[in-house]
Amino acid sequence: MIAVLSGGTGTPKLLQGMMRLMPSEEISVIVNTGDDTKVSGLHVSPDLDTVVYTLAGIVNERTWWGIKGDTFETYKAMKRLGWKELLKIGDKDRATNIIRTMMLDEGKSLSEATAEICRAMGVRSKVMPMSDDPVQTVIHTDSSPIGLQEYLVRGAGSIRVQAVSFKGSGKAKPAPGVLKALNESEAIIIGPSNPITSIGPILAIKKIKRTLSKRKSKVIAVSPLIGNSPVSGPAGALMRALGYEVSPRGVAEVYREVIGTLLIHPSDGTFRERIEELGIRVVLEELLLPDLRSRIKLASTILRLAGFKVGGRL
Repeated sequence: MIAVLSGGTGTPKLLQGMMRLMPSEEISVIVNTGDDTKVSGLHVSPDLDTVVYTLAGIVNERTWWGIKGDTFETYKAMKRLGWKELLKIGDKDRATNIIRTMMLDEGKSLSEATAEICRAMGVRSKVMPMSDDPVQTVIHTDSSPIGLQEYLVRGAGSIRVQAVSFKGSGKAKPAPGVLKALNESEAIIIGPSNPITSIGPILAIKKIKRTLSKRKSKVIAVSPLIGNSPVSGPAGALMRALGYEVSPRGVAEVYREVIGTLLIHPSDGTFRERIEELGIRVVLEELLLPDLRSRIKLASTILRLAGFKVGGRL
């Protein structure tokens, strides 16, 4: 069994590759909920939904959010009525959010709601929010603190970030099953998600970070940066704001307490020595994931590093 720590873009691509190489039931995914938000009274969990839709085979691979082929009639109708939503939510995607919100209103936990949605969509992997307790990623800007979704929608590149914090993380407990998955998995993978706002909220939960630290020799991370640039998203600006070098070495600094191995792009071999100084093994591997073939190849490399072979265990 493996456990995967995931945000909502890079890691789901890797999960597509993993699904082709091992039984889905042997994959546990612990997902960031720091950017959960309310939209028109609905509880929206962007990263959870992207992971679930990916595992269900229905994710919109053009945007890496929402459902492929979705329509936006409800969004358009609300806009005509003068109601502006922060996020553009498709009709099928909205149904997921409605069901989740109703279950939460009935007293079910986010973990329970996620498990029911997974069953309904035929997802056999175990998908868990990092916590059932509310944790909010807060972006501190020159003017005022804002949530991550507002930061992204308003244009991440145009807003100067002073700091990032995770409100509620100090009291948050790991969701049921999270520590069990981390302790019992033969390997733990931190996918190529934003280390600050996708993986950072997960690591901000003390018991999760402590468990990873104890098992760091089993933890393999994939750098979301090639050279001084993120493969996608605002990781560079956020790392810089927190004082990290925008490079694979900076990624290693973020993860230094919890990982034993870091995969970096072959063109970043010059960073190897500086990363190994941190006590982290470095593996050079192609990290761009434009298609399913490349995703399977990267997944295969990771599984071999973890002691697996394609189609089974060594």
